[in-house]
Amino acid sequence: MLRFNLRESRADVIVPAAQIFLMIAEITGAEDIVVPAEGLADGIIKELASNS
Repeated sequence: MLRFNLRESRADVIVPAAQIFLMIAEITGAEDIVVPAEGLADGIIKELASNS
């Protein structure tokens, strides 16, 4: 957690999430995965703000 500056509440989801990403990449034949820098909630708030 310290090495990658992860919050303790997020550390336990990293391995399962990585497994999901790898499985999807294998199924789809993807060689790259683009991951957003912000979370879903932040993206929704930015989208709502830009539409008002």
